[in-house]
Amino acid sequence: MTGRTVIVTGASSGIGEATARAFAKAGDRVVLTARRADRLERLAAELRESLVIPADLTDPGDITRIIVETLDRYESIDVLVNNAGRGRYDWLERLSGDDIRTEIEVNLLAPILLARAVLPSMLARRRGVIINVASIAARIGTPITSVYNATKFGLSGFGEALFRELHPRGVEVCTLYPGFVSGTEFGKQPRVSVPVKTPKWLRLTTERVADEIVKLADRPRPRRIVPWMVSPIATVNILFPGVVDAVVMRAARRVRPVQRSAPS
Repeated sequence: MTGRTVIVTGASSGIGEATARAFAKAGDRVVLTARRADRLERLAAELRESLVIPADLTDPGDITRIIVETLDRYESIDVLVNNAGRGRYDWLERLSGDDIRTEIEVNLLAPILLARAVLPSMLARRRGVIINVASIAARIGTPITSVYNATKFGLSGFGEALFRELHPRGVEVCTLYPGFVSGTEFGKQPRVSVPVKTPKWLRLTTERVADEIVKLADRPRPRRIVPWMVSPIATVNILFPGVVDAVVMRAARRVRPVQRSAPS
């Protein structure tokens, strides 16, 4: 399907930028939103038809403005891609309150508020697709990403519940769970690095994830894990969590050995 109006958050780089290009290539009108206006303008200059709306997703007023300006320009919204995200790699006790709040606001609260804001338009037409970009981190918790895990687990639950709420009313909700993605800014400067590496053959490109997002917009389904090979790992984590506990905690101990009390 082409000629849709598609909002992509976090469109200034990584998965968001690749997704905007993929929708534009399919013949859709793309609304680009992120904080970095200069990058959005450069991207917009390359796309056939697009609208730039710089916004801070921690500001509820900006979230409302994204929807209002899109409807003013295009009159309807067919697809909302909740892609923007951030994460800090560090032990919980070393994260500041601001770090934690911002991560929750961007990764979880903003998608909820954007979905709420776009729903009146979609429900009035009984048509529309909301795509939440979660992560395999929504299925498997790991050390130093506890807040990120919390937001993605929350986004997964939100997407599942919202799908069941809206599908009978004509609006589709999809949750995408990508594995490790190369070529993004996420985690490029980790404060701590736990030596659990993703094999090269399991790594995704931003273009592959973007293609999966466009496919979901074309043929919605409530949940999709990519690549499919990580699905068994998520299943093992559910059925045999103790096995995953042992493997992951062993890696974490190599970074931060357990401190034992000195003998009295």
